[in-house]
Amino acid sequence: MAVPRPTRDRTFCVLFALLATLCCRSVPSARAANHSRAHHQWFASRYCPRCALLIGVGTTYWPWRWTDGIVAPVLLELDQSRWELGAFRFATPQYLKFSRFPPSTISAHPYWGFSAMRRWQVLHRSRWKVYVGFGAVYRSETDLLEPIRWNFAYLVSLRYALRQNTFLEFSVRHWSDAWIKNPDRGQNFVLLSIGLH
Repeated sequence: MAVPRPTRDRTFCVLFALLATLCCRSVPSARAANHSRAHHQWFASRYCPRCALLIGVGTTYWPWRWTDGIVAPVLLELDQSRWELGAFRFATPQYLKFSRFPPSTISAHPYWGFSAMRRWQVLHRSRWKVYVGFGAVYRSETDLLEPIRWNFAYLVSLRYALRQNTFLEFSVRHWSDAWIKNPDRGQNFVLLSIGLH
């Protein structure tokens, strides 16, 4: 009896459409925009003047195939994006679509990941910025991707400034234990996030 192949979850498409709608919405009236900007600047200057908050959505892959995992991150950047603290919810199972594994092999069940990372800006052109990052991450489970909970975290991201205090960021991320314990397949995912300074 053949094992049915998993169908791609439509949640990613819905979340992506929602994020795109938020990014592309019409600009509010000048009075409302000025009030919102003044309120945000008061809040930021009082509580965290050099911070940024990012929310987004993403999907997983390994090594060159989509693995159907949906990722929902919340990220806090400190000291003008030099440091990043993140909480990541991997909301759906991930599937290893590889010839060495039977069809529908689950590589990771839904889990949480928490990271701390140092970021470096390596390029700045007009509204565009490029970052690389390195840090550590704690995963709430072990699975076929990673046999231990503590991993190294790597980042390459491209950022585009929409307005003075708002930006979009596309990032490619990798978590792994650097072959401390095999098999070290690693967690790979891409994210699209919207951020507010």
